Amino acid sequence: MSGSAGPRTFSRTSSPVAGEAPSWTSRRPGPPRSPSSSDPGNAGTAVAADAATPIARKSSRWVYIIGVLVFFAYALWMMGPYLRSVIVRDAAVTSRSNVATSPIDGEVEFRDLGVDRVVGADGIILLVRNDRLSRQPVIEAEIRVDLARARVAELQELLDEVVLLDEGRADLKARYADTFRAQLDAEIASLERQIGVTSERLGVIGRIAARSDALARRGTGSETTADEARMRVSDLELEIAELQASLDYARVRRQAADSSVFITGAGEDPEWARGSRMELKLEKQQARLELRQAQAELELATAALKEAAAEFRRLREGAVSAPPGSVVWSQRVAPGATVRAGTPVAEWLDCSAVMIDVPVSDAEVSLLRPGMNADVILEGESVTREARVLLTRGSASTLQRDDLAALAKGRHEGVAQVLLEFSDQEDGFANCPVGRAAYVDFPDFGLIDVIRARLRL
Repeated sequence: MSGSAGPRTFSRTSSPVAGEAPSWTSRRPGPPRSPSSSDPGNAGTAVAADAATPIARKSSRWVYIIGVLVFFAYALWMMGPYLRSVIVRDAAVTSRSNVATSPIDGEVEFRDLGVDRVVGADGIILLVRNDRLSRQPVIEAEIRVDLARARVAELQELLDEVVLLDEGRADLKARYADTFRAQLDAEIASLERQIGVTSERLGVIGRIAARSDALARRGTGSETTADEARMRVSDLELEIAELQASLDYARVRRQAADSSVFITGAGEDPEWARGSRMELKLEKQQARLELRQAQAELELATAALKEAAAEFRRLREGAVSAPPGSVVWSQRVAPGATVRAGTPVAEWLDCSAVMIDVPVSDAEVSLLRPGMNADVILEGESVTREARVLLTRGSASTLQRDDLAALAKGRHEGVAQVLLEFSDQEDGFANCPVGRAAYVDFPDFGLIDVIRARLRL
């Protein structure tokens, strides 16, 4: 069949190197070579092609090897944080860092907290004293209190004098009132007697006038005498009427005097009943008003003095405190140093609220959820302790030394962060475990899960 390959023939070639075994090569029969095939130029080209074939094979082999190495290097770089966290104990026990600041300006005096630096029952870490603080505000407040107290005493004395004078004036008025009533009684009695006497005279004159009229009618007496007698009767009747009116008015005034209303014969108040008495009332009222104002000023001055004294005590000495049982982690200033208010002086932490700072890759962070379990082994121990995921943070927003008392050994740029809740294990430690290295394993996922998360599978 044309075009089909003929049967292969094998020929043995001897090795050019002594000691090597001969090699067998296969040939496929074909048409006889043309004369041109024996040309030296064509023979050189064929030899060059045969020599380039092994070089190409070696190049492709190196490319394959380099590609495999690059893949494994990328995988190692990608899985490095995970493998490091699995093999190396690069996590650390930590706690929230609390920085205490100075409440006032002054000199620092640390309390002796012992070697373990555990805060005592009073909670005081250190004292800050300011022996150079001026007492001038307190002295000025005391002077204002003394002046206000003297003003109150002066006005109280004035009011007492006015009250005594008013009481004396009241006694004098009572005596005037008694005299006024006695005068009215005497006036009433006099008017009654005058009316009685005048009435008797009127009776006598009336009889005389009657006899004069009788004599005049009989012609034995004169009409002039009779008219004069009648005029005298009329005058006496008018006088009696006036006396009776005066008596009635005097009785009205006497009745009003019993109600402490005093009226003179002219219908006015007596001078002793109105002038001085009214002035004393006004003066007493004014004195009471000024006394109340002075007492209010004294109360304000006393409150200002208390506030100034309290402020002086607060600025004279201040205490920096922490919860009892907490640990002073570091002293930011030396004993006896002079500080300003607000200067950080100490760092303390609560060893009852400990956590585990775990450096992980960002791929692991995507697999972790708050509340997930974790196995923790502290450096130097073989006991596995339980912890729970409290917080996860990506590599761009990890908590640093300003927030935590201790950082994991594996903490560096580009590494994410997991905080584990470890407070329920505090009873198992004789001393505060903050700063100890730890190995952490998350049993809920493994290497394959991290690879899939990294490759977004």
